[in-house]
Amino acid sequence: MRNFFVKFMAVAVVVFLSCGTQVQAQNVLKGLKEKAEKAVKGNTGKSGSNTSGSSSAISGAINKVGSAIPAGKGKTYYVSVSTGSARADGLTPSTAMKDLQKAIDTAEDNDIILVAEGNYLGSMDRGYIQVGQFGNAQNDRGKYLSFYGGYSTDFSERDVIGHVTKFQPTDQKFIAPLFNINARRPYGYTGPVGNVVVDGFVFDLGENNVYCVANVDDERTGTPNKGVLTGRILCNGESPSVPTVGTLKGDEYGLHMDVEGNVRVSNCIFVNCRDYGISALIGKGHAEISNNIFIACKYSACQVKGNVKDADIDKVSLEFHHNTVLFTWTRDKTFEDMGQGFRFMNGIRTIDVHHNIFGCNSNCGVERVYYESNKEMEKLKESNLYNNYFFANKRDLELASSGAATISVPAARIEEAEQIGPKYEGNMELPAGNDAFLNAIDQPYLQGFMNLKVISSQSYNANSTANQINRIFGQNQQGSEIIRPNMFGNKYPWEKAKDLFGKVAGYGAQLPQ
Repeated sequence: MRNFFVKFMAVAVVVFLSCGTQVQAQNVLKGLKEKAEKAVKGNTGKSGSNTSGSSSAISGAINKVGSAIPAGKGKTYYVSVSTGSARADGLTPSTAMKDLQKAIDTAEDNDIILVAEGNYLGSMDRGYIQVGQFGNAQNDRGKYLSFYGGYSTDFSERDVIGHVTKFQPTDQKFIAPLFNINARRPYGYTGPVGNVVVDGFVFDLGENNVYCVANVDDERTGTPNKGVLTGRILCNGESPSVPTVGTLKGDEYGLHMDVEGNVRVSNCIFVNCRDYGISALIGKGHAEISNNIFIACKYSACQVKGNVKDADIDKVSLEFHHNTVLFTWTRDKTFEDMGQGFRFMNGIRTIDVHHNIFGCNSNCGVERVYYESNKEMEKLKESNLYNNYFFANKRDLELASSGAATISVPAARIEEAEQIGPKYEGNMELPAGNDAFLNAIDQPYLQGFMNLKVISSQSYNANSTANQINRIFGQNQQGSEIIRPNMFGNKYPWEKAKDLFGKVAGYGAQLPQ
């Protein structure tokens, strides 16, 4: 409930966000609602389990790497939360460390850390991992380290789907990203920069976020159907008069980076992240974010800003490709702010966004609304968006406008957007014939989103104590507003996110190799 200046009394407004403002991908989604409804009926009481059976099939298709390890200039450390030792040196598979944070603290620049399957919660299970202090890269420059998850406990094979390596806190209370990485050189340093790799991890806050307990019979809970795991997510300061589950209300990142050099984030899953899947500051160098799944994240799935002087913007580049980006949620339940899949940000000369799938994002699949303050730098900027699939987004592309409102651009018309380019070809709605992909999405969740609506009710009581006092002092009268979405940021079953790898040939996240 929040105050507002009353112009109308007892007004009820229903806003359809996903399909009402802009109908898209009709050929692809024809009959999808009915299929989802059937899945919900057959899935009641089993929504938390993987009923498709596709995970094992996917796992079997992945190339095994045997005992091979990535090449690096430094040492290689082994970490296994289930078979490692707290006092081991971590330098061989048989002497693996138990604590990933200890391995990070022990390692030096250019070292590699191999991580076996299991859930990693940081020192003494505090709930988060860090390479350098969050928000203090200027003084705590961190280290250049490479992380590879998905190993068996004996490190004989690597399969990022079969051997899940995850950051999944449960009842911890903390104010930090799940994983923070600083990797900076001192000011004025002109020598070679290092590499940062994050490959093969699951980032999931769904077991820790505070949600309303699912109840389809109580609209206050934001439960769209019986198949969805929870009611809506709670934002900071909310105290609804319904039962809740979970611990964490703070808005925390999945992966946060303040780095420079060569950066790669691949083969990861970012699910149920309260405040961005990835949020990063990038210095001089190149960042590649590829073959990841972003699903049910709030604010934005991925936001990367350049962090250099204007004179060095030409030394910063970013490539975002072969990612699957679904169900990005707005900042809060009013659906008025944020909710972008990918954001073109400032401080980067060349950004290439290609061969991704953007679907069911509550604001837009892609946003391009920021401009360099230096007009000459803006002219040189390359915002390339090409060969991507879009479906069921409120907007496919959102552009800034000289007026009050932004411009909504469907996939088929992206070539007309002058802010995009020089590469702009090949963007389109998800083609028909991709039922395997659509069926791999959790069907109750998809059905809930396709029927997404927000009910806003307003009321005014002239005789309330507050309004009587306001009239005495000549102040504005006040009313109240209640906003109730039938779905907002509900928990997505993280196990089913794995099923989305490799479902569309050449687009979105492919089978990890």
